[in-house]
Amino acid sequence: MDITNLIVPKKSIGGVCIGDSIEKIEAGLSGHYKIHKEQNSLTLDDGFIRAYYGPDGIITAISCNSKFTGSYQNKLWAGMTVAEVLTHSKEQIAWSGFVQVDKISGSGLSLPEEHDDFESLTDHFALDFIFDELWVYDF
Repeated sequence: MDITNLIVPKKSIGGVCIGDSIEKIEAGLSGHYKIHKEQNSLTLDDGFIRAYYGPDGIITAISCNSKFTGSYQNKLWAGMTVAEVLTHSKEQIAWSGFVQVDKISGSGLSLPEEHDDFESLTDHFALDFIFDELWVYDF
C-alpha cells in the first residue's frame, strides 16, 4: 500500500479509508513506516497518520499531523494557521470539537479542549495559532 497526499472528507487520508480493516492497513504499511498500535488506534510515524478503530477492527476516523503534506482542495490541511484558515475559506464554524470550513462536512481541524466553541476564530486564537491535526470522520 502506498500513502497518497489526498484528503477526502468522510472517507480517507492518504489512502487510509474509513471502513477498512486495521489489519489490512497494518499489513500494507509495515516495513514502510514506524507503526505504533494501541487498543483503538494505529499510528504511523508519530502521528503522520493515525487511524482509529472499534472492537471489530474497522476504521471509524482518521487524523494526520503537519508531517502529512496533502490537502483537501488546497483549502484544508494539517498545520494550518488561523490566518491561513481565514485566507482559504469563507466560513468557519465550531462543530463537535473541530473547525469546519465552508460547510465541508466529514473533515475538520481539531480544536483544543479548552476552546471547543467560538463565534469567530480570532475570538480565542491568534493569527499565528497552528491547528496541529486534521481529522476525517463520517459522523
